[in-house]
Amino acid sequence: MSASPSDEDRLAKIEILLSHLQQDIDKLNEALIGQQKETMALRTLISRVESEVDQLAFPPANPLDEKPPHY
Repeated sequence: MSASPSDEDRLAKIEILLSHLQQDIDKLNEALIGQQKETMALRTLISRVESEVDQLAFPPANPLDEKPPHY
């Protein structure tokens, strides 16, 4: 049983659509990977900023600034 021309046309259209969908999925995957990299970079930056804020808010005690025990 041979496929009628309309069946062949439908199959060709489906194959083209599938190809376009695969390209879209590949582009979305690349965008997602880029977003994940950016998220990781931002998390690293936030961690560094939090550390700097902690150091400014709670500076390490300087032994020279402390009063002697008998004071």
